[in-house]
Order: sequence, then C-alpha cells, then structure tokens
Amino acid sequence: MPISPCPFARRALAAVLCALALFPGRAWAIPLFSDQYAVTCQKCHSIVPRLNAFGAAFMANGYRIRGVTPGPAFPVAARVNLVDSSAYQGDGPDGGGLPKAIVDEVELFTAGLVGSRTNYFVEQYVVDGGEHGSLRDAWVGQRVNPWDARIPVSIQAGQFTLPIPVDPETFRESYQHYALYDQTVGNNPFNFFDDKDGGKVTVGDTLHGASVQFFAGPGHDQGSSLPTVGTDTMTYAQQVLGPFTLSGYHYEGQRPSGPDLLDRFDRTGFAIVFNEGRWTSENTLQTGWDSSCYPGVGCASSGGFSQLRYALSPRFYALARYEGISDSTGVFTRDGVLLLGYRPSHNSGFTIEDVVEHVPQTTNTMNAQLTIGI
Repeated sequence: MPISPCPFARRALAAVLCALALFPGRAWAIPLFSDQYAVTCQKCHSIVPRLNAFGAAFMANGYRIRGVTPGPAFPVAARVNLVDSSAYQGDGPDGGGLPKAIVDEVELFTAGLVGSRTNYFVEQYVVDGGEHGSLRDAWVGQRVNPWDARIPVSIQAGQFTLPIPVDPETFRESYQHYALYDQTVGNNPFNFFDDKDGGKVTVGDTLHGASVQFFAGPGHDQGSSLPTVGTDTMTYAQQVLGPFTLSGYHYEGQRPSGPDLLDRFDRTGFAIVFNEGRWTSENTLQTGWDSSCYPGVGCASSGGFSQLRYALSPRFYALARYEGISDSTGVFTRDGVLLLGYRPSHNSGFTIEDVVEHVPQTTNTMNAQLTIGI
C-alpha cells in the first residue's frame, strides 16, 4: 500500500514548488558567489553540483578571484534537491515514513571574506533526506602566509568535511552515497561521510605539486551518544602529476566499546584520480583495524570504489561506479551505479541513475534528481 508523505515533507515540497514557480524562464535566481563576482554558476560548476577546474581553484583560494573585488550580494544562498525514486525513501521497514518522491535536501549557506586572508563558510540543512536537517559546515579559514608565498600554509577550524580524495556529499553527483564513506565497523560509529569538529593545517598547493594536511579533533561522532574519548588525528598527503593526482591518508582514534573498554581504530587509504579532457577517473582503496569493534573482538575492514565519468558535451555526461565494503564480522556489500546527467540551466543539474545493490540480497533502484542553486 503506498505510503503518504509525512506532513513535514509535504509542506516542504509545496513551499519549494511555489518558490520555483515565482521564477519562470531564466535561471530562477542567482546564488551568492555568482552575484558577488558577476558570473554565472557555470563558471565554477560545468553541471551543478560538480566543480570544474576554475571552481576548484576558487575554493582553494579562499573564495577569491585574484585581481577581482567581490561586489555586494544577498548574504544567503540555497540549494534544493528533488528526488523521485522507485523505492520508498524512509528509514523504516520498506522505506516506511516517506514516499518515493521527496524534497531530499534544502540547504542554506553563507560565506564571505574577512580582510585579505580570512574566509568563512556555513551550510545548514533545512531538509536532509526528506526529514528535518541539521548543521553541515561551520568553519573559519585563515591563510597564514602571503598569497604569493612559494609554499602556501593555511589553517581551518570548526566543523567541516575531512580531507579525503573524493568529496562524500556536497559535490557528489549521484543520489547513491559512496558505500566506503558511509562504512562503520561493529559498534564504532566513525565514518568519513559526517563532518568532524576540529582544526586542520594545510601545507602546500592542493592543486599543483605536493601538499599535506593534518587534522586533529575530539574523539566523537555526530549523532552518537557515546562520550568523547581522546583526540582523533588524520594525515592526508597528495601529489599532483599533470592529469594524475596521487593521495594517501591515515586516520586514528578511540571510541568506547563497553565497560572499561576502548576501541582503538585506524583507517588507511590510497587513491588515484585522473582528469584530462572529457575523462575523469576516481579510484580509492581503504583498509582498517579496530581493536575492539565489539567488546573484546578485533575487526579488520576494507572497501573501495572505482568511478569513471565522461563528458559527452558541455551539458551532458555519463558516469559509472562500482564499489564495495567488507569486514571480518561478516559485512559484505557491493553496488554498481550507472548515471546520465544533464544541465537544463546554468544553475541546475538533472540526473537519472540505476543502482544495483547486493546487501546481501540483490536489489535494483532507479533514482531521478533535480538539483537547483538559488
């Protein structure tokens, strides 16, 4: 029997559709950065939400375009993601609680510059997964040395995504999450998808040559009821060689595993990213060890994915991904994603994808999503 939308999702859907109806024809509205610098969204996103080379440089340079002074702009922008799926989208049995078509995400964000070297960013989910959302990002960044220094040094503090080879959320094109970044082991709630509180130091240019990033933050995870234990640390190293980017990372931390027991865990990964012309290939492998993922039980874990993207034209692309995770407790999942994407306007993207998943039964799901920057 079809499940009707919950009242919150129904009200959110009506509000979004009414808002979009007020802006027919052109691109509905102009997001924050494009208004500040008098450019279209396409300047940084060939197809929303993916960043192109200019967008990656813009972000790495602290939301600055060298030689251009940003103009005034309304300080808040938004991103809306609408989804229609062949599967119910709730978390209950058979997706209970939400229908197949939902307002998946409504995000508000603000960002700006403070002086010549400081910038900030705040991203708040009003709706996330069709439910009430929460804070995603809230951080301040500081360039330590001058912009023309031979070896750039910067610091970041607050709540932000960990430094990993492929962004797990904000710039992900598929509706299907990366299984590797959602992976948890036993009773340990740590994963790479959720943001972390803490501080990060970056040494080197993340777009050219060699760079390294060091993270440290409280030993705690968003949404977890476990007490904070010690300090988590992470090192991420990267080398850009023409169209290839080679990277590796190592994460260590502790979590409570039972009365007077601690799970001391680590995650180590390596990635190769290729980006040349119309082709992009992203490949990541990760291994892990938990000393006590269940009380007194040590667990080995592993996972990875390989993703290939091809731009058929400036407005049309295809993407394929194969991924899997496993651990010594018996967890074993695999899935494949085939996706076609299109840019209807400079500030929007439309995708349709087919997901074949084995967890452990095999299922097939079709997802269509429309993402709009407002």
